[in-house]
Formats: sequence, C-alpha cells, structure tokens
Amino acid sequence: MSIPKEPRQLMVNLMYIVLTAMLALNVSAEIVNAFFIMDQSIQDSNAIVQNTNQKLLVSLETQADAYTQYADLYAQAQEAQKIAKSFYAYIDELRELMIEESGGIDELTNLPKGKLNKDVTTRLFLNEGRGDELKERILTTKNAFLELIENEEDQSFMESKIPLNVMTVSENSDDKTWSQITFDHMPVAAILPTLSKLQNDAKIAETALLNYFLEQTNSSVKPDAFVPVVAADKSYVIKGEPYTAELFLGAYSTTAENLFVKVDGKRVPVRNGKAIFKSTPNRVGEYEHEVVIGMTDPIDGSVKTFKKRFGYEAGERSVAISADKMNVLYVGVDNPISISAAGVPTEQIKVNASGTKLNKISNGKYTTKPTKTGRATITVSGGDLSPTSQEYRIKRIPNPTMKLGDKSSGSMKAGTFKVYDKITPVLENFDFEARCTVKGFELTRQPKNKDVIYETNLGGKYNGATKRIVNQAKAGDIFYFSNIRVQCPGDTHSRKMDEMVFRIK
Repeated sequence: MSIPKEPRQLMVNLMYIVLTAMLALNVSAEIVNAFFIMDQSIQDSNAIVQNTNQKLLVSLETQADAYTQYADLYAQAQEAQKIAKSFYAYIDELRELMIEESGGIDELTNLPKGKLNKDVTTRLFLNEGRGDELKERILTTKNAFLELIENEEDQSFMESKIPLNVMTVSENSDDKTWSQITFDHMPVAAILPTLSKLQNDAKIAETALLNYFLEQTNSSVKPDAFVPVVAADKSYVIKGEPYTAELFLGAYSTTAENLFVKVDGKRVPVRNGKAIFKSTPNRVGEYEHEVVIGMTDPIDGSVKTFKKRFGYEAGERSVAISADKMNVLYVGVDNPISISAAGVPTEQIKVNASGTKLNKISNGKYTTKPTKTGRATITVSGGDLSPTSQEYRIKRIPNPTMKLGDKSSGSMKAGTFKVYDKITPVLENFDFEARCTVKGFELTRQPKNKDVIYETNLGGKYNGATKRIVNQAKAGDIFYFSNIRVQCPGDTHSRKMDEMVFRIK
C-alpha cells in the first residue's frame, strides 16, 4: 500500500490504525477481566463448599460422640480434611509466588500488576519445574483421598467422584507435556482461575469423602451393651423442694421398646423410652434408691433386667461469702468477692456492704476497692434467707522491696552497677495487680580514701547529677540509697523504705 501524499489522507489512515489498536486492546482487557471474574467466582464457590464440609464434619463428630463404633469414620473424615487443607495451602503458595514474581498487587485495582506477564508463568512452571511438581501433587493428593476408603469396590466407585485429574496429553500434541499445554506463555490472569479450580476440585473431593463416611453411619446399629442411666436436675436439693430425675437405658433408650422401670419396687410410668421419677424429701440428709429397668431383647424375645442404685442429698439453705484471693481486703486495689447462697436463685440475692463499696460484675461476682484501712462488713439476704454477715479487715498494701536490678543490697561489679538507671519497688508475693512508685531518694557515694559525695533524686529514675555519681563507681566504693520514699495505691502519704547498700567490686 502506497503512502498517501495528501496530509489529510495520511492523518485519516493513522487514526484508523490507532482505532484498530485501541479496539484490540479493549478486547484484551475484557478477556483479562473475565479471567478475574472467573477466579473470584471459583473462590466464592470454594467458601460455600468449605461451609458445607464443616457441617458434614460436625454431623460425623456428633455420630462419633453418640456411637463409639463411628470413631474411626470420624478420624478418617478429619484426615480427609487435612489432605484437602494441605493441597489448598500448597496452591495458595503457588498463587502468592506467581503474583509476587510478576510485581505484586496494584493497590488501586487490587489486581496483580503483572496480570499480562507470560514470562513469569513460563519460568516458574516450566523452566523451574513447578508445573511437573504440581501435576505430581494432584495425583498423590487424589491417591491419598482414595486410600482413606478401605472397601476396594467403594474405592473404585469413589474414584469417579473425586475431580482431581490431570488431562491426558494426546499423541498429536507435538510432544508437549501437560505443563507446557497448561502454562507455556500463559498470562498470570489466565493461570489464577486454573489454580482456583484445582482448589475447588480438592474441596469437592473432600465433600465426596465426608458424604461417603456419613452414609456409613446410617446403617442399622445392633445394641451390644446396656447401662441404666439416671439423669437428675441436681443431686442436692432444699428440704420441701421436689427432686426430679430422668431414668433411661443407655444411649439407645429412645428407640428401645417394651421397657418397664421400678424404683424401690414400685413401677414408674414409661413414656418415649424414659421414666420420670419424682421424690420430695422431708428431712435433711442423704436419700438412696434402687432402679430396676427391664427390656425385651429385640433379637430373641428374652427379657433382660438391669439394676443400679442412685441417690441425692437434701440440705438447708445456707450462704457462703469468700474473698477470692485472701481473707483481708486491701486499700487502693480491686478486691474480687464471690457470693453464693445455696438454694436461693441468684436474682433474689441481696448484698449490702458497710465500710467499703461493692461493684457488681456479674451474678455472684463483685469487686470492692476500699479507700481507707479499718473493717468492712458484707451482708447477704433475700430468697427467704436470714441476713448473714461477714466482717473483713481492711489493710494497706504491704511495703514493697526496693531493688536495683534484681538485688536489694550486696556486692556488685562496677560495670553492672553503672548499667542501671533507676531503683524499683517490687511487691513480692502479692496477688493483686498493683504498682508502687518511687517519690525520691538520696544517693551517697563513699569512695576509698576520698570525700563522701551525695545527691538528692526526685522519682525512681536517676537525674543527671545522680547518674554522674553512679558513673564514677570504682572497685572499693560503697553506695548508699537512703531516705527512699515510696507511694503505693491507696496511700495518702509516701512511705519510707529500708536503706540499700552496695559494695563495688
């Protein structure tokens, strides 16, 4: 085609070429977007399948808890879940590596920067062999799933239910391998849905296995052991209140028929495989009964009986008040208090305090933070309970132990002594969350054969003058930390602590 000499025609031709290129780019962009839409759709599907698998696993766990013979099936189901998780994580690593190698994620579009990059996919999956590695992982994962099925006939049937497959390369494929057909010069955007689809295959394989195991639990169960069970609302009741218990035969009582139940020789009506026993105690103490449960064996028609003794204790209403940590209350910190009254509903309990203020945290749980030393009284009433009081001593927090590092006094090397820049009050063997602060101290340095030097310091951290004295420490020096003043939670005034003496060696 000759080049037009007229400028206007030349411009028209150039615009046509540009338009054609723009259309081509637009089609390419639409295709790329379709890959990402497909990838997201598959990932959404994976989440739905995962939710289904979790419900299937819970159903298997319920069956295994109820019937011990299904424990092995539940263990195999858990193993199937592990196999799927391992394969899923392996694919995730490949996705992340491919995206990272192609430039990472674009923060504006949240898509890979190198979405059209073909060199990265070719290098990773062909040149570096990850394609062949992936193929081998697909096949071994499928075999691992199938090995969980013991029955060979079922195993052969389930093989078609597991979609983890590798496409067979035909003879007219120019000797190309599966990896070359799948990954050679394919853009990153096209490989992402391929990897997501493999993850989806693994999840569907897991679903197939879980459904298979769950179907095994639907087979009929032949009872092989019976144990009388007594399920009582409570084993300790208040005089005058009813005692209620459910009596049934093992875990299979809901399907058992022709039951009869006797307690202390008296028949108790049986409904839906259960007998409800009621008794009202008229004295304080222990009560004991014997239950006899008879059942017609569904196999041979014989009657089998099972016996068991059960009991409960009846008592009076009472109250218990206890400090959760010790028998005293401390000023300035939250002291936890537990209050309970046997036989009285929690909502009916009334609690009053004098000498301190109680804060209710939850039913039966309180805290109190006294503001001064002395005594406090806690009174509990309500629910037909006579008021019951307990007195507590209120004390201030014990004196802390002053520390330089981990020592209170003694010998210390000069280098070690210079490292520290503060003294610290430590509440040793104190069970509460509390912290004391140093208000000030005096530091005296007594050099060997030289004049004594001292400095006053505000707070526990060394000021500039104190630090200079510390930095002069030499072997043979003696340092005195004296007139140490400390203030702890609840204190209105600072306390004077014992002196600390350190000999420099």
